Amino acid sequence: MCTKENEKRLEKIYLQLLELSKGNFSTLIERTGYKDDLEALTALVNMVTEEIKDSFLHQGYVNFHDSYILNTQLLLVLDEDFRILEVNKLSLSYLGFKNKNLVGEPFEILIAARSKTKWKIIMSAINNSLFTEKSLQLIFLTHNNLELPAFCRIIHFTNDNLFKGKTIISSFDMVQTRKCIEKRTQNRIRSRSYFYKTNKKKQTVLQQNDIEKIRAVGEHIKSHLDEDLPSLKAMALQFGTNEYKLKKGFKELYGLTVFQFLKEERLRKAYVLVEHSSESFKEIAKIVGFKNSTHFSREFNIRYGYRPSTLRNTKD
Repeated sequence: MCTKENEKRLEKIYLQLLELSKGNFSTLIERTGYKDDLEALTALVNMVTEEIKDSFLHQGYVNFHDSYILNTQLLLVLDEDFRILEVNKLSLSYLGFKNKNLVGEPFEILIAARSKTKWKIIMSAINNSLFTEKSLQLIFLTHNNLELPAFCRIIHFTNDNLFKGKTIISSFDMVQTRKCIEKRTQNRIRSRSYFYKTNKKKQTVLQQNDIEKIRAVGEHIKSHLDEDLPSLKAMALQFGTNEYKLKKGFKELYGLTVFQFLKEERLRKAYVLVEHSSESFKEIAKIVGFKNSTHFSREFNIRYGYRPSTLRNTKD
């Protein structure tokens, strides 16, 4: 039987899918404590959102219409009582609120329940003169009650005459569409990156079909994270290119070496599994190709600054 609460949960899923269709991959659906099909669907939509966003950031060609650039800039000024004094237009646009609905309201109304404890700790530290500035992740709530995770810089002013007693919260994020990335890559290829001298003549190393082969290598790696990589020479032979093109071209297209890319993809997938599944860390390590859970936990901590257990505990 469909209850009003389930109708609201379904509406949030619909709104999230609507945001995805617009090319906005930054919002998430707020999780509940239920263990039913709707919650499973919510988790799946959130996982897909994060997968698409990561693909967008890695490769720049998720939005095939080349029509959207996401440029988020959140900036809020709070008074001594942590009420909103000023908010920039992009924040209003992105969160979906009007200025009159936020100015004068407690900042707390903009953050999700699981970030409220963090914010209370910050307020307590400020009130006890134990805080000046800090970077941390807060989860905002949009007007449609979708979650917007953002890494924020929080600065509290104690001496400045103009801002004394005020707190500024800012968050900056930028990604580019396929068109921007492709144009930039092609310009680099044409201008400087893939030329070498043979008998005093410059020859182009990478052609469009070489780029496609290198992308195929990237897709193959992501589909076989649990396997050890063959040598670059063997991989180049497998995909019809040569070791030099694979090594140099891969770094140009992805910004990482082949083996750095493998580790990054393993950790990225592991992050999603830790946050959205109940698999043991030993099983996750096996799924993504780490030798054991200890190795996995160490690499995870190096990459994200905290251990998998810390991330999983934040869900509760």
